[in-house]
Amino acid sequence: MARVFTRPMLAAELARARAAGWARACATAEQASELPPGLLLAIASQETDMNDVVGDGGHGRGLFQIDDRSHTTFLRQQGANRAGGKPPVPAAAKYAAGLVRFNHDFGARNGVPERDRLKFALSAYNAGAGGALEGFKVGDSDRRTTGGDYGKAVLGRFAIYQSLLGVAPPPLLRRGSRNRHVGELKETLEGWYERHLPGVWETFRIKEGLHFGVQLERAVSDFQARVGLAVDGVVGEDTLEALERDARPKKAKKPAKPR
Repeated sequence: MARVFTRPMLAAELARARAAGWARACATAEQASELPPGLLLAIASQETDMNDVVGDGGHGRGLFQIDDRSHTTFLRQQGANRAGGKPPVPAAAKYAAGLVRFNHDFGARNGVPERDRLKFALSAYNAGAGGALEGFKVGDSDRRTTGGDYGKAVLGRFAIYQSLLGVAPPPLLRRGSRNRHVGELKETLEGWYERHLPGVWETFRIKEGLHFGVQLERAVSDFQARVGLAVDGVVGEDTLEALERDARPKKAKKPAKPR
């Protein structure tokens, strides 16, 4: 049975994390690993209800329940490998962030679409990258996680934490979206094609306006294929980042269809 959590519960957890200095440690680690604000708080909430404890029969160590059977080297380096030991929260936050970043990039290398990648990374935090990939291949990266819903549960807490922190991720843009972000995307994407592949943009026959239609999906998929991203026609963090840094096309490719 899934554990119930509410906004007031998470608000109390956030207050405790701020008082202990853990929120600052999480923010520093998230920034270093290029993770969205509030994600580590959501993991700590899911793991321990924001308590720096030893759990899981003595194997889960500290705020992020870093397992002593899988992460012996790190725990030894922190002097936390003996029974009852816990790593300092700043070091644990940095380590947990590195695990999530690795899982995210592992998913990207193994064909996990951008829209599913954050959940995949969270599933892998619990089930390991291999376990999450096995689950993903049969329909759900959470399939091998504790309770079968770990990534989904953390994402639910993450949404509340982002609201409490007053931050929000850029919205995913996909076919059917209609907002100012779509208009900005069209302008940015057109500029990219004009700089790198003059004449190609016009072949997509994209109309002006705020609607994300089939033609724009085709252009996004083509861009993703040309710069080496997973092709799904959905604009999320990785696609926006590639546009922002003006990624160069790796080689000429035909327009790709989204998965």
